[in-house]
Amino acid sequence: MARGWRMLTVGRPKDKRVTQLIDDYRQRLTPWMPVQWDSVTEIGYRSGQELETQEREGRLLLDKILPSDWVIILDIMGQSLNSVDLSAKMAHYYDQSLPVVFVVGGSLGLSARIKDRANWRWSLSPLTLPHALAQLLVMEQIYRAFSIIHHHPYHK
Repeated sequence: MARGWRMLTVGRPKDKRVTQLIDDYRQRLTPWMPVQWDSVTEIGYRSGQELETQEREGRLLLDKILPSDWVIILDIMGQSLNSVDLSAKMAHYYDQSLPVVFVVGGSLGLSARIKDRANWRWSLSPLTLPHALAQLLVMEQIYRAFSIIHHHPYHK
């Protein structure tokens, strides 16, 4: 059995209500799959420093990723799944005891090094989402996937 997964983010939501919702889903998930929420500091930048800043944030993220981690990045160009197919993928990772780490970038997105490290690229939507909302949606979709796996009525 897997021992818990992680969501690794660049920054945390400034809006405490979003943080509370993320924590609520984490709490609901605990009996099935504890999900730790870890973050690195979002680095401020000036115009023209975007790529350098993205690389610096990428290095901070990579420092928190172990060689054994199964890394899932949020990427607009990634694979889009419906909730049932996502739950099947999550069940597979769970059954394989993979140490899953979901990585959500900051406002500049993820560096090429993080993208290269990814085991799977997941797209929540073809829309560009604020990263605080993406963090909330990741946690909600993990909860929804496990509610499907455990035949919980949350997923209707």
